[in-house]
Amino acid sequence: MSTETAQLTPVSDPVTRRRVGFVSLVLAITAVSALPGVLLWPSPAGGGETYTYADIQPLRDRWWMLLVFLCANLVLNVPAQALATVLLVRRRGAAWATAGGAVMWFGTALYAVGVAGWAATYYFATSPGVGQAAGSAVMDATADDLLHLFGAMLTGSLMVAVGTVIQAVGLWRSHAVPRWIPLLWLTIIASFTIPGNGVAGLLTAVPMTAASIGTAYYAWRSAGRA
Repeated sequence: MSTETAQLTPVSDPVTRRRVGFVSLVLAITAVSALPGVLLWPSPAGGGETYTYADIQPLRDRWWMLLVFLCANLVLNVPAQALATVLLVRRRGAAWATAGGAVMWFGTALYAVGVAGWAATYYFATSPGVGQAAGSAVMDATADDLLHLFGAMLTGSLMVAVGTVIQAVGLWRSHAVPRWIPLLWLTIIASFTIPGNGVAGLLTAVPMTAASIGTAYYAWRSAGRA
């Protein structure tokens, strides 16, 4: 389906064009760079969402570095996605894009705080200086307090998902991009039911990466129209 890009406000200012290009580049790069993390993410030996001392201790350094990288990557990716969409949707659907972007930004902040706490808790609990008995006790205690362990992270994740859906509505209504882009963004809903790691995690990660690249391309193209 053709897109009605003529509705977009032309951007002839070279400084603005470079800024939009930078946001688009950040969106595309961070989307692609997150894919390896899906495959590297370890699964709990006992299933579920919580990990035991034995799960984390042998790979504590990889665990910490992976979480720090993915969290920093998300902090760059989601705001770039929100901003690129706002730049694309300038008329019809603009209110949806703006509202969704705001929800996504607040959600990103909560998610980052939650992941940082999760990474630090497991990393220090599995330190050789702490000892297995004490470390296991800390891990067990955190598993019994899911509100404080996952509360901020899950709330932030839900807000990012809701904001993405709202922006997808704005993209659909705007006709600023092909229909496949907002449809692919909706696959974020499935990420709450499909495991986020391993090959299964790619079922949602790959479509959203494609949506990121598509959004980035059309945002960059719209900025180049004089």
